[in-house]
Amino acid sequence: MIKFFRNIRNSLLTEGKTSKYLKYALGEIILVVLGILIALQLNNWNQTRLEQIKIKQYAKSLIDDLNNDIGMIKVSQYQSAKKYKMIDSLRKYILTTPTAELSSTFLYTVAHDIMYRPYKWHRSTLNELKSSGAMSYFNSDSLQKKIAAYESFSIHLDEDFEFDKSNADKLDNFTSSIIDLNSSHLDKLLEKEGSNFSNYEFNIYETEEYAISVANDLKLISYDPTQLKKFINTLILIQNNYQTRAFNEMHDISEDAKSIISVLRNAYNLE
Repeated sequence: MIKFFRNIRNSLLTEGKTSKYLKYALGEIILVVLGILIALQLNNWNQTRLEQIKIKQYAKSLIDDLNNDIGMIKVSQYQSAKKYKMIDSLRKYILTTPTAELSSTFLYTVAHDIMYRPYKWHRSTLNELKSSGAMSYFNSDSLQKKIAAYESFSIHLDEDFEFDKSNADKLDNFTSSIIDLNSSHLDKLLEKEGSNFSNYEFNIYETEEYAISVANDLKLISYDPTQLKKFINTLILIQNNYQTRAFNEMHDISEDAKSIISVLRNAYNLE
């Protein structure tokens, strides 16, 4: 094609048609420029189309991750709410029961496994969006801010978990200084509880193992008021934190995840 146009220009020069040559050359330049612009436009259009396909895939994957997070949070929220109520029952029990009559089985059942399940965030899509720079493909500043805020909130909850874990460890220390753990009945009770770990309807207090352990309760190894107060104070601290976790923070971050999912579905026409 280039050779064809060159021959025409050479022919015009040979014939001395300089004016026509210049007009033709100018027209040829304009055509070349237009061709380049069209090619660039097509390339940009194709690049945009590929980016839209890619970001839609990211959106689907991010929705899956967020739905998994919501399911994960639901379990931790259920467990922390359950522990909150158990601590409340234990506090009332301790306050209304003479120290000499306190059940080591009841105290230990509540205190020995006070933690909720650790968070396991699904961050693979988010990490890829950040590392690849594809986060900028989301053409909504508000959506990007929502995602960033969600990540920050999840990191905050991880820090909360570590704080709660440190308090649970303190409670374990106080528990072992008050309760005689040398009981085969407690061992069987823990085995029963462990075998039903994933059964959220399971109630340890309605089991035969619990009744047997209570019937064979060992006396507390310490009735020291100071130790009991430390035990109760740690329970109160944990309960107050669990109130925030179960009824505020975990609820709020689940709602944040649902909000992001809704925005993604509407923005990218996803089911």
